[in-house]
Amino acid sequence: MHRQLTLHLLFSFVLILLPLGHALSDVYEVGPGKKFEQIAQAPLDTLQPGDVVKIHYREEPYHEKFILRRSGTKDHPIVITGIPHKGKLPVIDGTFAIQAQKERWPQSGRWLIKVGDGTAADYVHIKKLHLQNANNSEAFWQSKQARSYEDNAAGVFVRLGRHVVISGCVIHSCGNGVQTSYGPDVGHVTLTGCWVYDNGNHRNPASSQEHNVYLCGTHTTVQFCRFGETHSDGNNIKDRGVDTVIRYNWIEGSRNRQLDLVDHKGYGRADAYVYGNVIIQRHEVNNNNMIHFGGERHSRSGTLYFFNNTVVGRAKNTRFFVVRYPDCDVEIKNNVFMGSGKLWNGKGAFKGSRNWFSSQINTPSPRLGRKGQRPGFVLSGGIPYLPGLGSMLINTGTNNVPRPVKYMPKPNTGGFRRPSDGRIDIGAYESAAWRPKASRRSKQ
Repeated sequence: MHRQLTLHLLFSFVLILLPLGHALSDVYEVGPGKKFEQIAQAPLDTLQPGDVVKIHYREEPYHEKFILRRSGTKDHPIVITGIPHKGKLPVIDGTFAIQAQKERWPQSGRWLIKVGDGTAADYVHIKKLHLQNANNSEAFWQSKQARSYEDNAAGVFVRLGRHVVISGCVIHSCGNGVQTSYGPDVGHVTLTGCWVYDNGNHRNPASSQEHNVYLCGTHTTVQFCRFGETHSDGNNIKDRGVDTVIRYNWIEGSRNRQLDLVDHKGYGRADAYVYGNVIIQRHEVNNNNMIHFGGERHSRSGTLYFFNNTVVGRAKNTRFFVVRYPDCDVEIKNNVFMGSGKLWNGKGAFKGSRNWFSSQINTPSPRLGRKGQRPGFVLSGGIPYLPGLGSMLINTGTNNVPRPVKYMPKPNTGGFRRPSDGRIDIGAYESAAWRPKASRRSKQ
């Protein structure tokens, strides 16, 4: 009896010492042969910090839409993760998807997965899911009634949540691939290692109001993603945030702008950091502006720090930067600009150094960098923009940049560590003479 009491007290003491979220965390399995056949059967509305919902691959997509409105913690986030099978992600399809949960803030036509609804969903990770078909040409079921999605329906709609991570997902054929609300409701969202394409208005191809991603929160990070063509006349990345970081992505194919970094009146000054990306324009676009910064109705009143990117303009007379307000500045360093057209179209201060430009690009000042016919790229490992031996890009950049450039993007998703030999190269990639160990490292 005395021994049993001692063991009981010892066990209770260990539970007290453990973090509460860790001690109470559970794993819920969803899929064929699992405890829960459908996502809605898992206890989504009572999840605790550290809980994991595993959605297993099956041949038939999950025709469900669901809400996350419980919070994890920094050390013990709530995780919703797909479990792939032979490289195939589990598919969540918006076509006649069933919405089993009742919304506290009615916005049912705007999402396939909603983060935050009446209560916040902080410290939530959404991983390894294939999300599709939440768009205005499709319908879903709510209370046994068919309802249409709105024009701006999103694969993931972050309505009220901080420190939300969306990683390793494929998101396509929605209105917006990812949509976030404004701060302080939404902040510190990270989109990483995702493949995002073919999102937009499915009933009106001329619409410019829907995008591959539409970001409005504060301190958003977009990294290691691949962005492809848009379905309608929207942008690849539209952002109205504060201190947005866009790094190490392959961004190619929007019918409109590749980056549209504009305003939100309530934020005031809103800087942005864009570095280490490959940004490629379509041959045929409805708008020859590649990068728009500053504002639409109001000024963003900040600075775009743009460095170590490789930018390829394919349209005739590309307008590489467009800025509409005099208190919006752009600083460019260590970038490659290829194509023809005009580099600077706008107001505000435009400065920088150590860039390389195609001779056909009209630049406002020779101090911005050098011009040439060929930057000296070679093709290796499926990457066409590597500085080859003898390239004028090698060791000619400046290390004086706002943030360290640590990685390089893969053409699909992910990235690998950028070698450092003391002097940085110009562009998104370091010299093709890589160190073997560095080339094998990956960041997913």
